[in-house]
Amino acid sequence: MRLRIILPLSILILATACESQNKKLIEMESELVQNQGNAKISVYNDDYMDHGKKKNYTYIDIIKDNEVKATINTYRHLDKVTDMDCFDFNDDGIKDIAVIGVSDSENMVLIYEATSEYQYEVFSGWNSVGAAINESLDDDFSMVTLKNILSKGASYSTEINAERAERAISAAQEVTYSDYKAAYIGFLKVIDECGVDEYGCSGGAYSIYDIDKDSTPELIVHYGGCEADYHVWVYTYTDNKVKCIDEIYTGHSEFYAYPSGNGILQYWAHMGGEEFTLFSLNNNELTAKELYSGSTEYEDPETGEYDINFTPVRNVVPDAYFLTSFAPDNVIPIEKYEIISAYVPSQDNSNYTFPNNNPDFYSEIIEKDSILNAVSRYRTDPIYRDIHFSDFLRKIGHSPSEIQDITYADLNSDNVYECIFYVLKKDSEDSIRIILSKQGEKIYAYYDSSYMASTGWGDAEKTDITEDGFFIEEPNEHFFQNRVMYDKEKWFYYSAPY
Repeated sequence: MRLRIILPLSILILATACESQNKKLIEMESELVQNQGNAKISVYNDDYMDHGKKKNYTYIDIIKDNEVKATINTYRHLDKVTDMDCFDFNDDGIKDIAVIGVSDSENMVLIYEATSEYQYEVFSGWNSVGAAINESLDDDFSMVTLKNILSKGASYSTEINAERAERAISAAQEVTYSDYKAAYIGFLKVIDECGVDEYGCSGGAYSIYDIDKDSTPELIVHYGGCEADYHVWVYTYTDNKVKCIDEIYTGHSEFYAYPSGNGILQYWAHMGGEEFTLFSLNNNELTAKELYSGSTEYEDPETGEYDINFTPVRNVVPDAYFLTSFAPDNVIPIEKYEIISAYVPSQDNSNYTFPNNNPDFYSEIIEKDSILNAVSRYRTDPIYRDIHFSDFLRKIGHSPSEIQDITYADLNSDNVYECIFYVLKKDSEDSIRIILSKQGEKIYAYYDSSYMASTGWGDAEKTDITEDGFFIEEPNEHFFQNRVMYDKEKWFYYSAPY
């Protein structure tokens, strides 16, 4: 059943409203004004001329001492009223009116607040509770639920979504699968649909990494809208199901792969302190061990001034590398996990060639304005199919004259070069990285919009790239080393061992 909220358009005082009591839907008594005794609230349907057309609307009469004090025209037609109550939800000492009904099999909620004795208007606080009501409506929506929403405001929406997410995620862990890839892909569909976890925290980005090195990677799902509630849920695949192992608080921290043994590395830094913690997994239980703890503030012996220096991750764990996270609807990293997690040592290979053994292959694409297919890193961006190279650049706000820093590297370890370059407007710092690749008989251009291609933070900064396809960022600090994986219209960046 599709549900919606209906609000009245205006309030009319009708002297003849009581003539149509034969179409009554519901009637109740309540002391609307304190110490003045009960008034009658009567809900009924009646005809109304609206711009020359006769329409049947639902009305609410407020009757006190056999006198109609006010009549509210809802400008909507209810087939029936399932619940009605009068209570003070705007805290002015006078009771307000709430009606839950059905029209054409759709639930409707009408709420009116008292503006003075026996006079009512549409509830002015709708903006603060409307979303919560919409998200909570179902076939069993009751006055108890409505009262909870009106008393708790927007926070009720978070509670409802959290409860639904908890039920959905719990149920998803009971589904059986043939392997971890199918399990994680199916599980992430639920994560993506929920949008929040059992705390109501938004997120759902995930990382995939084999913590205990048993050839079955774990799924690490990230949640949180701010540093105060950042956390991850760690899942594994066991007994043909997805199983939750533990939760880790992740405020002010990042995760790094730990190739040298059982574990995943968490780096935390905040307010002058920093800490490296190794989480190991044994028998589906996580244990934590502090590897290093120190200060990030240092006094300059010459000036006496304080400076901030963060300990490079590689000083603590030499082979650590940043752990990439992905959107829950991007499951290619799961499908390709064995490839992206494999150790691909940097190598000096003098046998690299250009496509078709033509050293001018990529320069001719630019000069001859060849036809290609262009794919953004962001899946919501359009794919430009069979488009001229120059037209593609214009689509993203650039031109061939803005091309800079052309270089070549083997990005997919097939000993054939791809072409990497940047486009940058004059006097601008917002560059876009573009990769040209020949696949079959087609040319693909992969571009990263206006964000850093490998990590997703900041502008698309120019980084060093090795001939065998490693993008190197911050070599003296946290040391991000990234590769790119692509297959026609699918592609993504990921951190990799180097």
